[in-house]
Amino acid sequence: MELRKDLINQIKRLTNIGIALSSEKDINNFFKLVLDEAINYTNSDAGTIYTVSEDKKFLDFKVICTLSMNLRLGIADTSKWQSVPLYNKNGKKRLQHFVSYVAHTGETTSIDDVYNQDIFDNSGTKKYDKSNNYLSKSMAAIPLKNHENEVLGVIQLINAMDEKGEIIPFTDQHLTMLTSLASQAAIALSNKKLIEGLENLLYQFIKSIAAAIDRKSKYTGGHITRVATLCEEISKKIKADKKYFKDINFTEDELQEISLSGWMHDVGKITTPIYVVDKAKKLETIFNRLEVVDTRFELIKTLIQKDIVCCSAADKIKKQNLEKTLKQLEEDQKFVKRVNTGGEFMQDEDLDRIERIYNFKYKTGGKKYLLITENEKINLSIRRGTLLPEEFEKMREHAIVTHEMLSELTFPKKFKNVPLYASSHHEKLNGKGYPFKLTAEELPIQARIIAVADLYEALTASDRPYKKGKTLTESLRIMAFMVKDGEIDKSILNLLIDSGLYLEYAKKFLKPEQIDDVDTEKIKAMYQ
Repeated sequence: MELRKDLINQIKRLTNIGIALSSEKDINNFFKLVLDEAINYTNSDAGTIYTVSEDKKFLDFKVICTLSMNLRLGIADTSKWQSVPLYNKNGKKRLQHFVSYVAHTGETTSIDDVYNQDIFDNSGTKKYDKSNNYLSKSMAAIPLKNHENEVLGVIQLINAMDEKGEIIPFTDQHLTMLTSLASQAAIALSNKKLIEGLENLLYQFIKSIAAAIDRKSKYTGGHITRVATLCEEISKKIKADKKYFKDINFTEDELQEISLSGWMHDVGKITTPIYVVDKAKKLETIFNRLEVVDTRFELIKTLIQKDIVCCSAADKIKKQNLEKTLKQLEEDQKFVKRVNTGGEFMQDEDLDRIERIYNFKYKTGGKKYLLITENEKINLSIRRGTLLPEEFEKMREHAIVTHEMLSELTFPKKFKNVPLYASSHHEKLNGKGYPFKLTAEELPIQARIIAVADLYEALTASDRPYKKGKTLTESLRIMAFMVKDGEIDKSILNLLIDSGLYLEYAKKFLKPEQIDDVDTEKIKAMYQ
């Protein structure tokens, strides 16, 4: 009856430790759980867990515990400990050493008295005992084997004790229980490594896609990397902040979710035509059509000059008109070059001038010549920037495409919000953003972080063809006005300024001439 009760208790303990191991996310705590349970069950004084190194040549220390010496070392503490070689210098397996023997054979093994046996080399044990005033006697080592019977590591226990505290050999019952524990631990460890491997693969794949999108444009290379980096830094600052975000404490999974969203925020641009992404000038499509327009101006000017030469003395008025036209063409040519950059707002008189240039026709030699086509007129008439309304909509489309693409993926449950966070970087708290026109109540802090990071990067970026990078003061002033207009999160901008992160980012990514002395109090006073 007593034996049956012990058996039931063992099963319960194994079940409980199995549940605990499966749910434990921290690898250091994982190994401590395993070692503590092994020590508790066998009433051992000491124990160590090793894992096989990636190159399969060593056993690396993971956790160490010696109760009588009050010694408990985790992964961070044991990282500097010298690993145990699995092979001799000549490449042969080290079978004469206890833990390396178990690692090679995969057999659970015990020694009743390490000083009274001639099977294993005990020189290392003697050296340790002497230097630490310790006495090792009974030992057991249990391999951690996965479902493919591959040894992942070894649990070593020292000095099992009876109820009186006397050192005793490890019993068959001990070894049976330890083997079951090791089996559960190995399966949990194997699953943990598999999940980590899949998550690493996901991260690597996402970063490779982001790099490909950045490389798609000759102008915006590095944009996604900079935004993702800033997202990560803002998130860490928020986690540590006790002023603006004292009620927010991101978990490691939530921090990773924000990071992934930052890396994926522009994935929809994979469908945006390159001529739209790279439209640096108003007349640009696959190439900058200004060269064609310039050629037309030069041709007509040459024709006019020839006609001037051909004018007779009686054609004085005609000659004067031609010279006046020639001068006007030269001024118009300079005007077209200037407005083609899209760097300034087009006034109504500018649009009227474009219309006049479009309507200009020069007839000579029985042929009619024009300066610009209707499509070129439409592009030159863009009031601000370089994009036509339909091109701007095509560019904006990337946000909804981002959501559609990411929503098709089955993310792990802890990353389920990536599609929402990533696609919301152009949303505004006042509901006037895109693609979903979400309001402040509908925009989680994670989406707000990405929106601020994307905006700050865009304002300060100096690699855009249609604008120069703004100074820190100019960028923060614009963001202050956006806070005032209810577009971006006030607390995040406060944190960006107060933490000095705006300057840390600038020193890393901006040109020296952009980094001016910012009156941060004056900036904050604009929206407080």
